[in-house]
Amino acid sequence: MTENPLTVPDMQFEVSYTPSTIKIENEELLESLIEQTTEHYSNQVFKFDEENVAEAKQAKTDLNKIAKMIDDRRKEIKADYSQPLNTFEEKMKRYVERIKKVSDDINSGIKLFDESEKAIRIEKIKIEMEKIAEPLNIEPEAIEISTSWINKTAFTTKGEVKGKILDEIHDKMKIVAMQRSQIAADKATITDYAEIAGLDPYAWSGLIDQGWSVADIREKIKQAVEDKRRREQAEKEAEAERQRKKAEYDAAIAEMEREKAVETNQGTLVDPETGELIQAANNEPSVPMTEMDDNPTMTVTLQLTASRQKLANLNEYLVENGISVVPVQ
Repeated sequence: MTENPLTVPDMQFEVSYTPSTIKIENEELLESLIEQTTEHYSNQVFKFDEENVAEAKQAKTDLNKIAKMIDDRRKEIKADYSQPLNTFEEKMKRYVERIKKVSDDINSGIKLFDESEKAIRIEKIKIEMEKIAEPLNIEPEAIEISTSWINKTAFTTKGEVKGKILDEIHDKMKIVAMQRSQIAADKATITDYAEIAGLDPYAWSGLIDQGWSVADIREKIKQAVEDKRRREQAEKEAEAERQRKKAEYDAAIAEMEREKAVETNQGTLVDPETGELIQAANNEPSVPMTEMDDNPTMTVTLQLTASRQKLANLNEYLVENGISVVPVQ
């Protein structure tokens, strides 16, 4: 870069101006006329009715004309007085804008350079993070890059990462590695505990990732085991109750069958409808007629009560099936 031939002291410049004094000629006369005018109209009595409202309106018009004339003159003097200052300000602003434009262009280049240098420093930090992460068996992205690590002051004059920064990176990664190791150990503990309890180990060990402590999970497992035991006990009791009711039902049915059965000459009980052997007279278990050896002939004495037609139908059935019927007096 060529040296600027002009320096800040060279830019010093003088501005010649003469502070002006604005003086109202015959101000005493103007003051006297204003006083007389305001006193004159202040002393007027207006009833603001149909008779003198026109006079009041005229007085207002006259006063407004005088006020406007004075204010217009003020504006005229102000414009003339301010013109040199306005011209001076516009000229100086244009000079500043020309200087600032060049400065802004240079600043844009500086920002681009700073960004490129920052990108280089970030890449160097990432390389160091990979070196530190590998022996700890974690990925480099396990920790975030701190803004202080990529500052220019975090590097040596040769562009290398300072030892202090490397120590910070190592400490943070070591904490992550220890935390993961502890999590793995906690999961193993919970897995063993859940397997012993007969529960799904993966579901319970997953609670570690949700921030649960080993102690809290073990208490939950204990509660789950107790709940399971109570459910199984309730199911057993329910099944026992079902079996008891079934036994009562079967016994009641058997009792009903005995009540309607008839005793044969051999001392057994037979179902009069099916001919099935229900129970021996000595209360031995009944055996169906079809299961008895040699199918012996039996004589049964029955007393039947039915309509004539039904009895006739029964007799016809007995004859057709070769069953002998002997009237009993």
